[in-house]
Amino acid sequence: MTPLPSRPLVDALLAAWRAAVPATLAIHDGEALPDADPPYAVAYFDTGMKSGFHRNLVNDGPNELRFQITSVGKTRDQAAWVADKMAAAVLGTVPTVAGRRVWPAVEEGAQPIRREDDSTALFYATSQYVTRSDPV
Repeated sequence: MTPLPSRPLVDALLAAWRAAVPATLAIHDGEALPDADPPYAVAYFDTGMKSGFHRNLVNDGPNELRFQITSVGKTRDQAAWVADKMAAAVLGTVPTVAGRRVWPAVEEGAQPIRREDDSTALFYATSQYVTRSDPV
C-alpha cells in the first residue's frame, strides 16, 4: 500500500470540523497568530504512518493520522466549551477524501483544563486523537 500524503486528509478534516462548530469558534492549523482572540482551537497533525496494529495476513494495514486539538479560552468555562464543541466535531464527522475510505476518529488521550501561563492568562485543554484510512 502506498502511504497517503497527509495533506488531503488534513484539509478534509479541517473543513468538516469548521462546518460542524459555531462560526464564533475559529480552528487554526498548527498555530494561532499571537493576536488570535479566544475562543479558538489549534489542530496539530503528525505526518501519518502505516498502522502497526491493524495489519492483515500480508502485513498491510491502514494509514493512521494522529493529531492533537488544543482548546483555548479566556476562562476555564470558555476553554471547556471549546473542548466540548471540538470533541463533538472530531468524533461526529467523517470526511470524504477521494480514493480513500476514512475511519471515524478515536480519542486516545486528554489533559485537564489549565492556565497557560501568567503572560497570557488564557486557559487551555488538549485532546489527542487518531483516524485511519485505506485506499478504496
